[in-house]
Amino acid sequence: MLQTDRLQFKPYLPEYRLALEKLCCENELVMKSTLKGRVFTKAEFETLLQEEFIKSTHEVFGFWCVVSKANDSLVGISGIHPCHYVDCDSHEFGFILHNDYWGKGLATELGNFWLQHAKTKLKLPELVATVSPTNNASKKVLEKLALDFVTKFTARDRGDRLLYKLSFS
Repeated sequence: MLQTDRLQFKPYLPEYRLALEKLCCENELVMKSTLKGRVFTKAEFETLLQEEFIKSTHEVFGFWCVVSKANDSLVGISGIHPCHYVDCDSHEFGFILHNDYWGKGLATELGNFWLQHAKTKLKLPELVATVSPTNNASKKVLEKLALDFVTKFTARDRGDRLLYKLSFS
């Protein structure tokens, strides 16, 4: 089972659907600086669930439901995905946390976990992360995790992004 000191990564289960839908489709504060830069439509949310979420513990790449060990509540989503940015194939880690959990060090905890997991378990040569230029909190997390700024670019479905990278070699 994938876990940190305070969090567990669980495959998507129907019991998380309502909390995920509220996070992705209704929480403008959270969603304005992630993925599409806005809340998802119901159809986009359905596609996200079907195509991007981990549904079995045997899967490696995709979004996991991030759950608090203390009370089993959904904290957000996080995972590693194959990606292609600025003419380069790589793997991206990311996290979307409900704003009730901001400022508690959970983003740094998640980032540390994914960096270690990518290096030691998945044996990836590097890991990248992207962030909205206006998301100062996430930029600080990536810098705290020792990722290097690479470039600013525009992603087709996500708008302007800053690309960060950590090489493991």
